[in-house]
Amino acid sequence: MSDRLDVRRMLLARGWDEKSTGMICKGDAVWAPWGSGDSALTSSGRGPRRQRWTVDFGRDVPARVIVAMAEAAAEQAS
Repeated sequence: MSDRLDVRRMLLARGWDEKSTGMICKGDAVWAPWGSGDSALTSSGRGPRRQRWTVDFGRDVPARVIVAMAEAAAEQAS
């Protein structure tokens, strides 16, 4: 289980889906926790190119920051 159980719980409460791999998805946004407490968020942007991007979060990043960015990414990708 991830050290970021706080983030996992908040995203699931906001309608995100957990995959068997441990990644949590909503639309095209994917949040992936790592066992070390670090995690990453990846999604595609808006516009015709919709290039994929990734943000890495260290274990010291507050849960509320990760959740806010994840929700914004999910909205942008929809």
